Amino acid sequence: MKIRNLIAVFFLIVLALGAYVYFFIYHKAHEDIYTAEPDITITAEELYMAFQEDELSANDTYLGKIIRVSGTVLEVEVENGGEISAIRLDVGEILDGVVCEMDRVYLRETGEIQPGDEITLQGVCTGYLEDVILNRCGIIDIE
Repeated sequence: MKIRNLIAVFFLIVLALGAYVYFFIYHKAHEDIYTAEPDITITAEELYMAFQEDELSANDTYLGKIIRVSGTVLEVEVENGGEISAIRLDVGEILDGVVCEMDRVYLRETGEIQPGDEITLQGVCTGYLEDVILNRCGIIDIE
């Protein structure tokens, strides 16, 4: 009888823990990147050079942080529906750049963004793979 009660209590504790994880951790809302105060404000060239010179140090400084980056648009990637999926910022290298992967939540009427436009975006730095990658980006300003 005691073993049966212990198993029942253990099962209820595991069930309660699972419910907590599901409702409060798994469904936790993401931080609103567009309106959040950036951790770091930097130009695309400075961000790229930081990763080029010392990737480990740059990871410590920028990885997982909200970055507000400004620079010249090198390329605009558009999905089939006409929405912007990514913007590549020029860093003075032929094949490399800062890639800002857009978040549909933060897209707004931007008009035509063309290569050569000056732009400021904000997103979360997720690392360096020949390009510096920013995810969940929103457009802050177009000049």
